[in-house]
Parts: sequence; structure tokens; C-alpha cells
Amino acid sequence: MLKSIGGFLIFSVLNLTSYSVFSSSFQHVALTKTVTNISQHSESSTLVDAKPGDIIEYNIYITNSSSYAISNINIFASVPRFTTLVTTINCNDGYLPSALNCQILTPNGFNRSGYQGEITWQLLGKLEAGITAQVSYQVTIK
Repeated sequence: MLKSIGGFLIFSVLNLTSYSVFSSSFQHVALTKTVTNISQHSESSTLVDAKPGDIIEYNIYITNSSSYAISNINIFASVPRFTTLVTTINCNDGYLPSALNCQILTPNGFNRSGYQGEITWQLLGKLEAGITAQVSYQVTIK
């Protein structure tokens, strides 16, 4: 949502990006998303205020609440309208359990600064029972 406060255009970032997951078992998979305004040093939340030039970080968490490991996990998201990717998405940056590796797919162009479009994280390996994996990306508001 775009609003004007004191002559400044302010974005309220809430569900500007949709996300979904596909895995070998859906029954006990929980998917959550938080957003943080890095530029304004905000707390992680489901809603933040932002203005053009601000850097926003999206964190997507997938939790396996079953009693067995799951595999073949794909997480789908997109760079929201009116934003661009800040930097290359690196999913092997310490947010994934050691049993998982990751491959990034960006079908609308190259995975680099300025990218706009869809993102797929292909998680290779097994997400063990009770474990949470996290992927993230940062965008700049135009």
C-alpha cells in the first residue's frame, strides 16, 4: 500500500510478494514469511513501512513438523512490483541445515542486482523432522 506522510510517499509492505512451497509431503510443512526494513533498522514483522530507496529483506521459513524427513522442496517467491533485487541471492549462506543444499532459479533473468521476477529455491537433500530452513532476499524500493 502506498500512502503519503508529510510529503513523502511511504510504502506499507505486506504481502507484496506471494510465496509457496512444493515438497514430497505437504501435510506437516509450515511456511512463514517475515519482512524487515534494513534501511530503517526495523524489527522483523509481517508489515513494515518503507519509502523509495529503502532496502527490504524478506525471510521465508519452512518448518518440517512431521516425524520424518522431507525432500524435493521447492520454494517459490518473486521480487515485488516497484522493487529490484539488491544483490545476488545466495542460499548457501548459513541459513540452511547442513543436510540441505540449494540451487536458485531466476527464470526472468540473471540472479544479480537489479533482477525483477520470479525466484525458485530448490532445496536438495532432506529437511529432518522438527527442523526449520530459511531462505532470504533483499530488494530496494524504487
